[in-house]
Amino acid sequence: MDKAFVSWIYDFSEAEWVDALMIFFSSWGYKAIIASFFLLVLLKTTRKLGLTAIAASVMGLVISRTIRWIAPRERPFAALEEITPLIEKEASASFPSEQALFVGIFIALLWVIGSRLKWVGCLLGFVILVSRVYLGHHYVSDVLIGAVLGGVLFVTVYKFFSSRQSFPVEKEKSLTS
Repeated sequence: MDKAFVSWIYDFSEAEWVDALMIFFSSWGYKAIIASFFLLVLLKTTRKLGLTAIAASVMGLVISRTIRWIAPRERPFAALEEITPLIEKEASASFPSEQALFVGIFIALLWVIGSRLKWVGCLLGFVILVSRVYLGHHYVSDVLIGAVLGGVLFVTVYKFFSSRQSFPVEKEKSLTS
């Protein structure tokens, strides 16, 4: 099923403008997302969100690299002879997608803060995820699992830090009551 999706998405790579758009989003989308995490750290009001995103990113990279080491999966361009990557890439393990991990964290961050930009973020994230498949670098399951992993890690770290920070305040309130 994964191979069929990759071939179907890859078949769209006949229009030069679509190729250029997908190359742009694949090359720069995740870098902009990572930069946004660090920008959040710079502002006092969003510092905790930025640190949460960075912590989730580090945890996700450790998990991703462990999975890739234990059970490496060939990239579509290495496994399927009809796929030629639009951007040259080393034939390393593809599952789960680390760029999708950052997309999942970014989307979860937007939903947690309730930003009005969450739908724009979802659209941007979707384009980045599709671009990874479109370029022949990942299977659909690689990007879906990577994005879900990122989202779950962000929400988990966020809830952990939120509960730890509010605990002393709740205890203090009960002592004064």
